[in-house]
Amino acid sequence: MSLEAINTAIEIQIESEKKEFEFDIREYPLEFLQLQFNPPINSGKEADLYIPDYQREFVWTKKQQSLFVESLLIGLPVPYIFGADVTDYEDSGDGRVEIVDGAQRIQTIDAFITNNLTLQDMEKMPLLNGMQFKDLIPSRQRRFLRTTIRMIELQNINEDGRRMMFDRLNSGGSKLSDMEKRRGTANSKFLQFVDELAQEELIKELTPLPEVKLSRREREEYVLRFFAYLNNYQNFGQSVQKFLREFIEEIDVDFDNQKSELKDIIDKTFIFVNNNFPCGFRRSKTVSIVSRVRFEALAVGIALALKENPALATMRNINVEWAFQDEFLSMIRSDASNSRPKVVTRIEYVKNKLLGT
Repeated sequence: MSLEAINTAIEIQIESEKKEFEFDIREYPLEFLQLQFNPPINSGKEADLYIPDYQREFVWTKKQQSLFVESLLIGLPVPYIFGADVTDYEDSGDGRVEIVDGAQRIQTIDAFITNNLTLQDMEKMPLLNGMQFKDLIPSRQRRFLRTTIRMIELQNINEDGRRMMFDRLNSGGSKLSDMEKRRGTANSKFLQFVDELAQEELIKELTPLPEVKLSRREREEYVLRFFAYLNNYQNFGQSVQKFLREFIEEIDVDFDNQKSELKDIIDKTFIFVNNNFPCGFRRSKTVSIVSRVRFEALAVGIALALKENPALATMRNINVEWAFQDEFLSMIRSDASNSRPKVVTRIEYVKNKLLGT
């Protein structure tokens, strides 16, 4: 191929890829962002701005939070927040915005406005040390709430694109997936068992995933989470990775004695789904991929029900219409997937539906 032809192909590819990342630049008052992220409980309104599960936990120190608030108070430039109007394989989107980059900033804004942050180690305004938002005079509170911050809102970008954007904004390159990190740092019999299960035909059939996710060992992640939540979902904390790491360490101690039981429950769970759910773990026949949150809720809830009532394993054509209706679908949206109450609620919803309780 000539150099001219190569350059022509490059230009075509650049233009094609650029169309995949449409965006708008918007400017929002802090009060608006805080209410979109954390609406009042009595409002009955869900968050329109949310943090996805691939984001890290809230890790800023009090000093980092305080200095960010100080920057806002005195008008220093702060980085843009990146959000995405989510349209994915799971559905056409509901108009809410996923925070791709800026979770620490949004959570700091919320903490300060709701008086959950006491300022400390201020560099330009030390007189504010020890103060909360409520301690500011009303006029300063109003001015702070009207302070604006810019958001780049991405459109027509799927989950893989959002994760790639997060990785590049935070590290400048592709990071190892959580499962890849575990495999690289742990010599675990249990993880070897997980690898084997992820290659079984029925598990592969019922957990369809795109190639890019399979290459990052996402199916192994699904299997791992199934066992971890089944073992101790009620005591799940805020850090998913800490929860999974501790589970692996605990189960490896006595894995040989538990292997048979683990194999039995996952087999029964997948056979039950195959026999009773016409779409498997998928939301509908037109959806080709199984979301992680939906899989966790269904698989763990079903396994718990089977343990409590083993007779369910032999039943066929059980009514599972609830798994495709709004009440359950609202529980498995991607926001707050790291929230313990929501993890517990959706798992027990599935269990109770099957047990008739």
